[in-house]
Amino acid sequence: MIKLSVAAILLSAAAVSAQGPITNRLPATTLRGTVVEVTCFRQLGAATVSTPEQIACAKKRTAEGGRLGILTEGDGLFQVAGSFSINKYAKLLPFIGQRVDMAGAEVVISNNYDYRSFDAEKIVPVKK
Repeated sequence: MIKLSVAAILLSAAAVSAQGPITNRLPATTLRGTVVEVTCFRQLGAATVSTPEQIACAKKRTAEGGRLGILTEGDGLFQVAGSFSINKYAKLLPFIGQRVDMAGAEVVISNNYDYRSFDAEKIVPVKK
């Protein structure tokens, strides 16, 4: 029984730190923005985040190992980390190109200095 608990804890820790070890966790918050694939966003731009072209690009890149993030309405781009990043972002795929409220915490990942990271815990589409 104890071995199972330790294994579960280690598996959870590995999922949270899939991009590297988390060295700092900021207070819980909710970000509002659009789910994007990082490379497609950088190539196609912010004006096209909800277009069929950018959504198709994001789905293709994610299947090939790309990284999903949230382009916020004020704080910029955050790469999604933690449980929402496992299995090629399976929990986030339905939300690509959509405006969402994403609850969680900004985290600092030791080997990721290019992007701000967000450990998402809950996602809800923004009602129009």
